[in-house]
Amino acid sequence: MLIALGLEFALGVASLLLVPVGRPDEWLPPQGRAVYVAHAGLGGMLGIGSLVIFVVASHGGRIVRLGALIGFVGLLLGAGGGILAAFHPWRLTGMGLMLAGIFVAFFGYLIPLLEQIQSEELE
Repeated sequence: MLIALGLEFALGVASLLLVPVGRPDEWLPPQGRAVYVAHAGLGGMLGIGSLVIFVVASHGGRIVRLGALIGFVGLLLGAGGGILAAFHPWRLTGMGLMLAGIFVAFFGYLIPLLEQIQSEELE
């Protein structure tokens, strides 16, 4: 999941560079369409994956559940930002939410990994 989030971040930066910020309101801009679609598609798959992780992690330990919840909330935040970014007056807010969401999700999914590393060092 962390690798996919890194790829999603890279596609988001590429979209920012290739798709003009001053474009009119539209869901699928003509410039940078391939990168924009890849960014949106990967984001959708990450959202579905985070929901699956959240459901499966409900049977795990406290730290695993916490990491899954934080990751899921971060991806929801990013998805909301993606929807807002399609509308010109909300574009900057949407981009900020996408950035914040991906960082929240990344650190959420990093929490259980760090706990596992720490417990292995104590053994």
